[in-house]
Amino acid sequence: MTSPFRRAVSACFVLFAFAAVVFAFASRPAAFASDSDARERGAVAFHTKGCERCHAITGVGGDRAPDLGSVGLRRAPGQIKTQILKGGHGMPPFGNVISKDEVKDLVAFLTSCRTDAAPGCRELIPADLPQ
Repeated sequence: MTSPFRRAVSACFVLFAFAAVVFAFASRPAAFASDSDARERGAVAFHTKGCERCHAITGVGGDRAPDLGSVGLRRAPGQIKTQILKGGHGMPPFGNVISKDEVKDLVAFLTSCRTDAAPGCRELIPADLPQ
């Protein structure tokens, strides 16, 4: 039979190990969108659908709405999707304006926007796109 002291030490060790594992997973940054093609299509949609008329990314684009350079750090993919579809906080809804695939691609792109330092995710937007 083990002593109460050994049981307490063992319990503390197990608790410490569990806390370390939880901390390691909780402090990991959210994964970038797994599909690089979706991110690139989303970057193109951001430009061609006129999102940058109101929104900037790392200082390039419109100034009527928040800069989205680090939106991937501030919002979960579901929150970004809801904002696009339903609007709110001064943004009109776009659920009836853009396709479900375009929304999915925009979410993939915006989720990858994780820094306010230029160029950030703006580098995914091809320079030769028509306005």
